[in-house]
Amino acid sequence: MRKIPTTMVTQHPDNASKAFWLGESFINSRDEVKECLISYSKLNCEEFMWDWEGKHVDEAVIERLFEENFAFFEKNPLGKKVFLTYRFPNIWVEKGSYRVLRAFANIITAYDIAKNLNLHCPPIFEVILPMVTSAEQLIYLQTKFAELARLVSKDSKAKIGSGNPPVVEIIPLIEDIPYLLNIDKLLEKYIYLYNKGKLSKIKKLEYIRPFIARSDPALNYGLVPAVLAAKIALFKTYQVARKANIKVYPIIGCGSVPFRGHLSPENINNFLNEYAGIKTVTVQSSFRYDHPLHKVKRAIGTLSRELVKPTRMTLMESKDLKDLKEIIRVFKTYYRQDITEIAGLINGISKYVPQRRERRLHTGLFGYSREFTKGIHFPRAITFTSSLYSLGIPPEIIGVGRALKTIREKGLEEVLRRHYLNLNLDLKEACGFVNRENIKRLKRKYPNLKNIEEDLELIEKILKLPTGPLTTRNLIHKNLTSNILLWWEENNDVSGLIEETGILRNFLG
Repeated sequence: MRKIPTTMVTQHPDNASKAFWLGESFINSRDEVKECLISYSKLNCEEFMWDWEGKHVDEAVIERLFEENFAFFEKNPLGKKVFLTYRFPNIWVEKGSYRVLRAFANIITAYDIAKNLNLHCPPIFEVILPMVTSAEQLIYLQTKFAELARLVSKDSKAKIGSGNPPVVEIIPLIEDIPYLLNIDKLLEKYIYLYNKGKLSKIKKLEYIRPFIARSDPALNYGLVPAVLAAKIALFKTYQVARKANIKVYPIIGCGSVPFRGHLSPENINNFLNEYAGIKTVTVQSSFRYDHPLHKVKRAIGTLSRELVKPTRMTLMESKDLKDLKEIIRVFKTYYRQDITEIAGLINGISKYVPQRRERRLHTGLFGYSREFTKGIHFPRAITFTSSLYSLGIPPEIIGVGRALKTIREKGLEEVLRRHYLNLNLDLKEACGFVNRENIKRLKRKYPNLKNIEEDLELIEKILKLPTGPLTTRNLIHKNLTSNILLWWEENNDVSGLIEETGILRNFLG
């Protein structure tokens, strides 16, 4: 059985501070090979996501890695001890399916490069497909890869390659809550289609690594629905494993900010308690670069030790599942009705959020939601989060107070608290960055912000939490967000101030 990595480094551009190894906060595609090596050798991370989706990519990554530090990969074989995992574009959503074909060829040639150098083969054998909505998508891509590999292997006269690996393993990244809530059906169908088809004759399906998103569900539905949907998906994943007698190693994609998962070096134990059963976590840019290096390395060591321990899952009875879905519906309703009213505000300030990577235009999920009003678009989750924090309106709080009041009236508060263990902790962290003066000032143009003022009052009343600056850091942040609003209203460039607030928070977005 292969080693399952516990820590997956990603290129998510959520860092406010400079990368410790570069001395710059912006990391271009030419620097990412070095970043990959640093992640393996200095941080002791076990997996690196090489992103072909939504950003520019260095397609010569395998040659560059081996050339940069051949001795490292002799001692730490790529594909055996450390791992490089490609994230593909979703050809059913994003234009440019030709990039998938290029990635296919890259995986096949990587095998031959490693073989010629007497290194472990295959160095790459697993890929991530984002925005998965059906099992057929997974089977289709695996089948097409197998056909290409077979074609290459048969062309012995041309000798253009070995055609290995014959099958690529695939990680389904589930990014929308309706599909997270029904992940069991998707996985069951995938197992069935794989085992009854030609793929199983080439390679037996031994395990699945379903990838649970946290950022896009939060952007689309709010904090509480994103947490609860992730935990329902985690529970159902293990149900499928028992039923189908197959091993599962769930991955979760979390940022440092509570809205996007609250996986930071300071919050490791609370995170592990919340998401028991997870086997791999994403270690995003903010985690690595917005904290002292010794704390980062210690936190990664803790993750590596804890995530390999036997799985302990919180049981969910059928009534729990029904109640949790109702809680998700309530919180989603309040969140969405308010977030749409301030779309112009978010999009206006988002233009000044500093860039951290060479990103391509990305479709995102928001415009594709069937339940949502057409024509409303938001920036990606990191920029979205940064925009709201920069104004003193943490997205965690939106709709939460009124939703808490409603579920209390419905008798569902106990279920929520039992399954969202860190609710108070996450909201307390976010509420320290509230700027009530900004909310009051913006209310003249966006009158719907009165609902957020009500949310804050109800959070104080129901959860007994303070909803304003408590620390010196919070107070400085509040002053900066006041300056951002004043300068932005006069059409000034506020990107430098936004970066300052991110450095104070230890995350950009």
